[in-house]
Amino acid sequence: MLWKRSPLGESALPTPVRIQSAVEDDPTARAVGLDVAGVLRYHISVLDRENRLESGTGDWKAEFLSDRSERERAVQESVLRTVQMAVNPDYHKILVVLSGPGHMKTTELAHACEIGSLTLHERVSDLVSAGLVSKVPEADQISVAPAGAAVVEWIRRAVTVAVKDLGKVE
Repeated sequence: MLWKRSPLGESALPTPVRIQSAVEDDPTARAVGLDVAGVLRYHISVLDRENRLESGTGDWKAEFLSDRSERERAVQESVLRTVQMAVNPDYHKILVVLSGPGHMKTTELAHACEIGSLTLHERVSDLVSAGLVSKVPEADQISVAPAGAAVVEWIRRAVTVAVKDLGKVE
């Protein structure tokens, strides 16, 4: 984004030197994209089943899959929801904690995040629905999904770059 000259003079914000766009083989974009696609495939199968059983038409899935703009809009909204959740400080803390040990029990995670069990349960459910964590209720195991781990690492790297660059301020 280039900053326009204001009527009062130059913007205090520097013009970016270069802007790099993500490529499809970017590991973070790939991890988020694959996990979002997995979540959407699940939702498509649920909606298809409901559509066939409830209304008897069974047309929803075929119509959805044939409408490219509808599919792209659904995917974009899902990716945005996933990324929004991953960068929310309340959710991000859970992802960071889970990124260390591989998986944790609910009580361990609640203690490590310093939140109550009910709040943790709600947040973990949201993170599961976004494809950022996985949960095995029978084993009481919660673990970070590849998308969650990728976003945590991407944010860690961005913070490292910003801290180093900020150190250059005189």
